[in-house]
Amino acid sequence: MTIDFVVATPHDAIEFNDVYRNTTASAGYIACNNIYNRVVLNEWYDINPFPDLATHWEQLDGSRRWRFHLNKAARWQDGTPLTAHDVVYTHLHAKEMGYTGGRFMKDVETIVAVNDHTVDYHLHTANAGFLVLLGNFIFTHILPRHLYEGTDWATNPHNLKPVGSGPFRLAEWIPGEHVIMEAVKNHWGPQPEIDRLILKIVKDRDECVRMVARGEAHYFPQDTLTKDRLHLLDGATANIELLKDPGPGMALLDFNHGREIWQDKRVREAVAHAVNRAEIAELGDPGVSQAWDHYLLGSVEWSFNPDAKAPAHDAERARALLDEAGMKADASGVRARLSLFYMDSFHGHKPLAELIKSQLGAIGFEVNFEGLSSVDWARRIGREHDFDLIIVGGSMAPDPEITAPKYSTGGENNMAQHRNPDVDAAYLAARTAGTLAERGEHYRRLQEIWARDTEWVPLFWYGTYFARSRDFFGWSDQVGYSVPWWHWGRIRAV
Repeated sequence: MTIDFVVATPHDAIEFNDVYRNTTASAGYIACNNIYNRVVLNEWYDINPFPDLATHWEQLDGSRRWRFHLNKAARWQDGTPLTAHDVVYTHLHAKEMGYTGGRFMKDVETIVAVNDHTVDYHLHTANAGFLVLLGNFIFTHILPRHLYEGTDWATNPHNLKPVGSGPFRLAEWIPGEHVIMEAVKNHWGPQPEIDRLILKIVKDRDECVRMVARGEAHYFPQDTLTKDRLHLLDGATANIELLKDPGPGMALLDFNHGREIWQDKRVREAVAHAVNRAEIAELGDPGVSQAWDHYLLGSVEWSFNPDAKAPAHDAERARALLDEAGMKADASGVRARLSLFYMDSFHGHKPLAELIKSQLGAIGFEVNFEGLSSVDWARRIGREHDFDLIIVGGSMAPDPEITAPKYSTGGENNMAQHRNPDVDAAYLAARTAGTLAERGEHYRRLQEIWARDTEWVPLFWYGTYFARSRDFFGWSDQVGYSVPWWHWGRIRAV
């Protein structure tokens, strides 16, 4: 009897190589979690990494060198041994070319294969948080050097016909319909206990939820189920359970610091004063999500600064600051016309965009907002910086070092063009600190700086809602977060 595990997802695949370019939330992104491996793994709720390709590792030279010992049994799905040379090639090439996989490699000076199964990452400066950069996101997965070296990644056929090292291989992709993956027999790692992993492409998010309620699917991706869709589970006939938990990040409002309008701190502070969290709170769900005015999640207790808060709602003060900055309203009452974007795969950001449009309108800004696909987001926001404001998810757990590529000067994911020397200094001090307690002190200082300079504006600590089948066991939370949420190599029928 064939055991199928079915995931209903609203976003089709584009390709199957997120180390080249990231298509967050797409079926390709989900598939990559099961087709490929990373060096180490970090999941949302645990700062400590777990083995993946590396069985163990060493922190050397005061965190300036990290040595990883790879599993000697690791094989590519075509039978070729996976070695340290694959690791070196993947991450150095991604860094050199500016691909997504190099996003967290800013501190990397070089990567050296000590032997076939040992690899050293040499850093420019010490970084005690390097493991979380290496293990937290799918786009750090390792590619087969023998199939990619000497090719143009943009046109490499294996982006569409991937050869990974993970527990599932791609069997079929019919765009707009499904992605089917089959278990790799005699896999070098833990043997998958389901036969097929099927991603059904269903553009209607409501229908994705209903499919799980009816038992036609066993799961769906994050942000498919939102508070306003919970009623779709009423009368569910399938054997399912509902999980409602505070999430690992926040939604925040960021400025395009490369534009003159935001160079004046008074203007940024005025925007922050315009934000009314009493209205945002209506989007929340007690115990799950809430309006948030801090610069880190309270769940990251070791580095959370409860005193670093965004300016409180005060529309009158906001108008005064804009007047002081010389941003007077025209005859129609408009001070400036602004573009605001969010990524449409994060559906919960749309109601936030609607509120921000209204709240900024009250102080004289005319705001037009639009949701972008992950591909358009990467181009327009990430590369072209063609925006005034963005609502974006900020991954703040389990280690603030994850945020460094986004907010440090020259960071590979610095889409908002931040360049604050005090921020850079705080990150550097935290990386080079000797203990977790010392790192926490520097991150608390970092939050003070963000609040002092209104570097960006926290809006909402979002929650996660998952309905999932009770007929399977081996979800991330059931195996101690030792695998990512979107990895199902440990799933088994019960």
